[in-house]
Amino acid sequence: MNRENPDQQTPSDQTFLSAFELECALVEAAPKGVLVLTATGRLSRRILHCVRLERIEKRSQGWETPLVFNFNRWVKNILDMLWEPSRSLSKLGALRLWHEAAQKMKPLEGLNLTPSLYLELQEAFDVLTSHGQKLIGYQTSQIFPTWRQNVSRHFLGLLQAHQYVSWADVLDIVGKAVAQGKISLPKNIIFTGFDELSPIEKNFVHIVSEKSHVVFYRAKKEPGEEVKVQVYATPEQECQSICTEVLKAWNGGQKRLGVVFLDTDYFQLLKRCFEELADREVRPANALRYNLTMGMPLSEHPLFQTAMFPLRLLEEPTPNTLLSSLLCSPYIRKQRDDWDHQVKIALWSTNGAQTLNDALINLTRLGFPTGSLEIFATEQKQPMEVWLEGIENLWKELDFPLCRCETDTLAKEHLFKVLEELRKETGYLEVSRKDVLDWFIAASEGIEVVEKTPETAGIQVLNRVEVRGLSFDCLWVVGTHGRVLPEPVRNLPFLDPDERRIVEGGTEEGRWEAGKRTVSYFLAAAPTVTFSRAASRAEDEPYIPCPLIPDESPKEGQFRTVDLWENPPQGWVRARWLREGMAGFSSQDAEVRGEVNDRVNTSLPQVLNVTNLEEILSCPFRYFAGSLLSLESLQEPVMRITPLERGEVIHRILRDLIRGLITAAPDWPMDSRKAFEFLKQTAEAVLAAKPDNLFWKVERLRLLGDDTFPGLLSVWLEEEQERALEGWRFEVAEERFEGLIIGDSGVILTGQVDRIDSHPLHGMIIWDYKTGDVPTSTAIFKDKVAPQLPAYLLALMRSLLHHVDASDRTVMAGYIHLKKASEVKIVHLKDARQWQEFLSQWESAVKERLEHLLSGLYLPDPRPSPGGNQKKGACKNCDYLNLCNYHDTLERDEGETEDDLGEV
Repeated sequence: MNRENPDQQTPSDQTFLSAFELECALVEAAPKGVLVLTATGRLSRRILHCVRLERIEKRSQGWETPLVFNFNRWVKNILDMLWEPSRSLSKLGALRLWHEAAQKMKPLEGLNLTPSLYLELQEAFDVLTSHGQKLIGYQTSQIFPTWRQNVSRHFLGLLQAHQYVSWADVLDIVGKAVAQGKISLPKNIIFTGFDELSPIEKNFVHIVSEKSHVVFYRAKKEPGEEVKVQVYATPEQECQSICTEVLKAWNGGQKRLGVVFLDTDYFQLLKRCFEELADREVRPANALRYNLTMGMPLSEHPLFQTAMFPLRLLEEPTPNTLLSSLLCSPYIRKQRDDWDHQVKIALWSTNGAQTLNDALINLTRLGFPTGSLEIFATEQKQPMEVWLEGIENLWKELDFPLCRCETDTLAKEHLFKVLEELRKETGYLEVSRKDVLDWFIAASEGIEVVEKTPETAGIQVLNRVEVRGLSFDCLWVVGTHGRVLPEPVRNLPFLDPDERRIVEGGTEEGRWEAGKRTVSYFLAAAPTVTFSRAASRAEDEPYIPCPLIPDESPKEGQFRTVDLWENPPQGWVRARWLREGMAGFSSQDAEVRGEVNDRVNTSLPQVLNVTNLEEILSCPFRYFAGSLLSLESLQEPVMRITPLERGEVIHRILRDLIRGLITAAPDWPMDSRKAFEFLKQTAEAVLAAKPDNLFWKVERLRLLGDDTFPGLLSVWLEEEQERALEGWRFEVAEERFEGLIIGDSGVILTGQVDRIDSHPLHGMIIWDYKTGDVPTSTAIFKDKVAPQLPAYLLALMRSLLHHVDASDRTVMAGYIHLKKASEVKIVHLKDARQWQEFLSQWESAVKERLEHLLSGLYLPDPRPSPGGNQKKGACKNCDYLNLCNYHDTLERDEGETEDDLGEV
């Protein structure tokens, strides 16, 4: 439909200085048989609502519904009336055709053929067809556009074969029907709420103008010098202040208020502020009411993410985490009282699951209805329909989902609709488990879980597009910074530079002009329009000013601020959490606060392991919160190997290697070839129990190396060979001890020594492997917060290690640093005489540290002290800083330093 007719009438424009005048004109014209076509569904519903209110006010009865429609919906309705053999191209249908077209092509290096790539191709297709541009048959030197042309050739063939029509084709078909007189149109047609039409839309409007008189209604107002942007310190303070102003206007009797967010990050802030101000209470009809035009993306909703857990299991280094989240989710019906406890036993007990298969076996043994999970423990490709059937079976077994609120129900409806569309459009595709997840995410693109609130509510929270043509008493535009107004140039990687210059939004100039028009629409929307932005999102993320509207001049260089605790705006008294918090502070009796007893009834266990002792020496309160109360911080799911897992694997490899080295490599250390072969075999055996994913493949390379660089364990074995040639021999590996009494405290220590070596002349040495940072000399000998080596030495000297006899032998200790291949280091600490002198001091210091705990006092006492910076010292990695009051009373001591660990 890319044609020009000199006989076509030219549509005329009628511009109004305010959206209120525009609305009045539309309300007057609509009942007179004029066809009103709007750019958004919201605007058409507003016009119909206003017409209805006017009819009610005039007490009219039995009126006909005016001809007011959203333009896209009107065109699709006409297509349905034509009974065409073709059908509109759905999003999933388009992605499936792009998938089939891409399979016919040689893959382009660097591109993964995934649904997200097909979304990019469809976006390029829509942009080009809407601008009447060729999809194929022209020369370009760009790699991506060339590949897109070749794939598009197959795509167009599939479109025709399946009798699909794109949006450009729909306009062409309906335009031809209008031109041929198959569609009767009213004498007058008004288009309203539009910005700039695409070329195919302009062609369609010109065809319609041959049959009817077409007028474009617009409301625009140019900015004056008084238009400024208010600048707040942070987005949170900006939204808190603006919502307060909105509430004040509402209480002042203004019932048509609008809040526009330019930056989508602002939506959740606005939503939270209005929820807090409304306090989620049931209110009378004239109370605070608001409508949200945006919701949570379906793919981010907890219900959707829970539903996708089975598809992510094989990528998870610790599948226990995802399985626990799935089985203990509030969306799952727990079929017995001990459900959560049995999940913990199956997945987190001492002998719990180490792999996904172990976890599934344990769950089945304990009677959990998880048999359908077995299909997700394979990488085998299967038809999409088989995967979807497995997902449905699992959902039925677990009674998923249990909906607890309106948004859960909406998310469930969207999720089930996506599943049915996937079955319909892609059921026959042979895909892997990961592909299924990618298809679900792509199919959910653009779907939002939006709470059902009335568009007739007095406060409307909406985006920049929906505000065009709407009339308000007051309008607030938040997030007016330079990153969003003007909008950035669209990222269209599959268009060449010439194509990008033609399409809307493809150039800086086009975005600049579009931004100026957007500002004029805002100013016309209400008599009072307030623009605002934040100075920065965070300390290191400043926002740039909007180049279209100047900032207000800050007073003495200060930005606007809001302090809800010291000086809250009046409207925030509605927030229950703030009222109750302030009431709690004001009513708290100082005398009662002073009578708090610091002692607790929880007694210190008589038997401690060395790890417990390390926590106690570091900070008694940290031990109390973490070990005695078992408080755990919420861990975010991460797609990586944790330091704990990495350390456990290295310890296990070294244990098995040392225990079997004499048998496997009898000529060690003179000949190291068999030893290195045994190292590789041992490592492979341990790593075989880990998931076969990218993270563990990289870890294997890090540990064993390849032809280009040595691995961590290979470097370590070379170091050990040098020591072995000097006469050192492995004595034991991972030797446990029990019954180490600390002075007369009554506390008994247990632990496990990583390794002990012996030498015919130099005696024995205890080694502690460190896959993280090695403790400093200060930590061991001054602060005494690294108890491993002192405890191991005492256990050896008191003959608590059953397979080692240290009688009349010199005993030493040290660390073996195994963090990186380039940093493998064997560190000896002190000689035997110095250790003997130190151990008695160490035992006395530990006993003194334990005395307060034995009497029930677990006060915060971090060692080493944080000094001048609470991010250092024992508090650096503490999860309980918000539970203790140590830093509230700390007198900061600047300049404290620690010695580096070195050989002594």
